[in-house]
Amino acid sequence: MAPSHTPLTEAELDRLEQLLNSLAERNEAVPDLEQLDGFLAALACGPRRMTLDEALPVLLGEPPPFADEAQRQEFLELAGRRAAEVLRAIEAPVQRLDDERALSPLLTDWEAVREHTPEAERGAPESWPRLGAVWAGGFLQCVDAFEDDWLLPADDPGNEFVDGCLQLFEILASDEAEMPPEARAMSPDERLADALWAVYDLRDFWRERASRQPVATVRKPPEPGRNDPCPCGSGKKYKKCHGAPGGGA
Repeated sequence: MAPSHTPLTEAELDRLEQLLNSLAERNEAVPDLEQLDGFLAALACGPRRMTLDEALPVLLGEPPPFADEAQRQEFLELAGRRAAEVLRAIEAPVQRLDDERALSPLLTDWEAVREHTPEAERGAPESWPRLGAVWAGGFLQCVDAFEDDWLLPADDPGNEFVDGCLQLFEILASDEAEMPPEARAMSPDERLADALWAVYDLRDFWRERASRQPVATVRKPPEPGRNDPCPCGSGKKYKKCHGAPGGGA
């Protein structure tokens, strides 16, 4: 049976989150749902196509902490469908982020989580993640894990473009005090929008580079001089034979 590529329902997203929580009990490096979604976005817009199965050791640890094969298959089915949904959104020709086809990351409402956390456990508001910070962290985790794919030669002019795009994720993932002044002046929604557009910019950049094909150089044999013997063997000078207009006809 071919795998389903329909978007996950709310119930299925809840189940995926439950699976991640269960896996995290065996390996604390396992991401939460928001971080997983950022990781999948980087896979989708990155320099090479990679299956989710191939990325599992980086995503979940080595070996992945599945309780059994059934849990592994359930995770791959649910996370794979989300990965396909993310890829469709990134490949869509959108002009606005409110386009229903545009990428809509799975972001945790940390303010709501904090409100429902016992007051003694809340901590200071600034200690909680900001909008999109965990998602951006998942994106950068994928980039760092597959750094060799993302690296360009030092003299490649594309380095400046890629670094500029990745800086938007670093800003989104960092503490506000560490942001450059121009980023601090932006609203959280604006910083998130910049990172989302960077996903599309990176998609276009890597796809354009992948489409380049080396052009074979066709070397034309040097023509004889006008007064040289014609190479056809006629005994005539080249200018009177194949070198003349319509020559050799």
